[in-house]
Amino acid sequence: MRVFCISSSLALLLLVLGSNLAYTQAINEPVENSVYDFLYRNAQKGNIDLDDIVRPLLRNQIAFYLDSIQKRAQRLPGSLNRIEKKELVFYQREYGLPLQEGFQNPQPERWFSKDVRGRLRFFSKIAGDSLPLVTQNRKTNPLQFNIEPILQGEFQVAGDKERFIRRASGLQLWVGLGKRWGIQAYYRDITEDGDGLDQTRQFTPMGGLPLATTPKRTSLNFSDVRVAANYQWNSGLITIGKEQFVYGFGLNGNIIHSTKAPSYPYIRLNQKVLPWLQFEYLHGVLHSGLIDTANSYRTVNLGVYGGQRFKMIPKYFVSHSLRMRLAKGLHVAVGESVVYSDKIQPGYWLPIMFFKAWDQYIAGNNINAGANTQLFVQVSSRHHIPHTHLYGALFIDEIRPTVMLNPDKSRNQVAFNLGASVTDLPMLPYWTFNFDYTRLNPFVYQNLFPAQEYTSNGYLLGDWMGSNADRYLVEIKYTPIPRLRLSVRQERLRKGGKNSTEQQYFATPQPRFLNNLQFKQWTSTARAVYEWKNNIYLHLQFQRQDRFMYTGGFENILIDRLNAGFSIGL
Repeated sequence: MRVFCISSSLALLLLVLGSNLAYTQAINEPVENSVYDFLYRNAQKGNIDLDDIVRPLLRNQIAFYLDSIQKRAQRLPGSLNRIEKKELVFYQREYGLPLQEGFQNPQPERWFSKDVRGRLRFFSKIAGDSLPLVTQNRKTNPLQFNIEPILQGEFQVAGDKERFIRRASGLQLWVGLGKRWGIQAYYRDITEDGDGLDQTRQFTPMGGLPLATTPKRTSLNFSDVRVAANYQWNSGLITIGKEQFVYGFGLNGNIIHSTKAPSYPYIRLNQKVLPWLQFEYLHGVLHSGLIDTANSYRTVNLGVYGGQRFKMIPKYFVSHSLRMRLAKGLHVAVGESVVYSDKIQPGYWLPIMFFKAWDQYIAGNNINAGANTQLFVQVSSRHHIPHTHLYGALFIDEIRPTVMLNPDKSRNQVAFNLGASVTDLPMLPYWTFNFDYTRLNPFVYQNLFPAQEYTSNGYLLGDWMGSNADRYLVEIKYTPIPRLRLSVRQERLRKGGKNSTEQQYFATPQPRFLNNLQFKQWTSTARAVYEWKNNIYLHLQFQRQDRFMYTGGFENILIDRLNAGFSIGL
């Protein structure tokens, strides 16, 4: 089995190496970066046709979009307001434009100095105004690299007593090798202290915590590590890495794939089949957190930590989809995903395999031998209604189409998300109004086998609310000066009980939506973020959370939180 997987990977890599070249800076840009908001707005206004159902984007893709915005602004001076024009210059200072074939940056590497675009960098060799370089009639490929420190601090006060402090330090680097390769690494050592420390982060949109070796009640230390090696050709990309990525849209969660779970290792392939059609494939290694008792064993050191060697149950995630550009601004993605366990299955290493069919081939009609399969659809429409973004997603865990409208027989274990955004209304430049609704029916993401639930490290791969819940959210955003982002958000959330595995597979009719209501929650948030220099952020946030509990008697919990911090690097 292992030989098959290695051979498949090598064959795919050889196919890639034989392809044509087109780009440099094949480097993932973290999904937290503010440049995404700038691109969203310009796509919503019709200035670019943004393909961002799957994120992160590459730095050279971002550079291309920024260049397209600039060219449109030159043709149509009114397409950007005065604040956007300044922000465009700000972001181009960071990303610039990709190099041309056979060109090289003549500048040497530099410590703590500005590059040719005026961007202050810690240690770098960044392409600028490139000059042709021909040596002995041979072209030399460009080399770029950038190394930056990470320093972060955050302080939070909750209620009258709870205090919370987060400190982080680390390093991030990326290297562009010629026209093909991009390599990057990101490392943060994070320490959290205080009575307000959340050790689990189970029911919160904040990213889940990697496993820590020595957690304490009021102190926690852990690491955030992301690495990736990208190889890009003029019609596709292959990535081997450990990175956070997002599939789809959503203001405070994503039902298909989110950044709730810690990053995990994966191999990803993206291939443009036709000018309007792309194929996306990903195979990842998840963390089950479950001990494989059959393959664990005792050691000779019986008196040291119990004298046992534990092995975890292997767990994997695989997904593929077709992404279609049906018209300018209209994008649709259709795909399927699988969470499977125990051992590598060769059928899931075939990108064009229909995964449901492979699962049936392996398991036959024995449900105890199968995997956990899902289907999903994502739709995005920008600027078909001027300055408006409409989007929707459907995630199908299990459904019976013939009885889907019959409440006594249906098994509609599905989730869906609908959203709308309007920006730059008349007389309101740089104001954006957002609405978002998400619903997750009972049993979504759950499975008969704990090792095949839609989770990694104990955190959901999809929306953080989990099954039997819904959320609506309204938001107003405003940018009064370049790079200062103000927002006010109101969120209402309802959460029902998880229900039992027996109910999931045998209850007729299925438990109704929001059965066994646990609580309702209203959250109001006011937030200000200012990006002083590229990747140097200051933020201030006030949040009021009002929760009404319905289990074990009615109870009302009201918490006010004030949060402030800075970040150098993401």
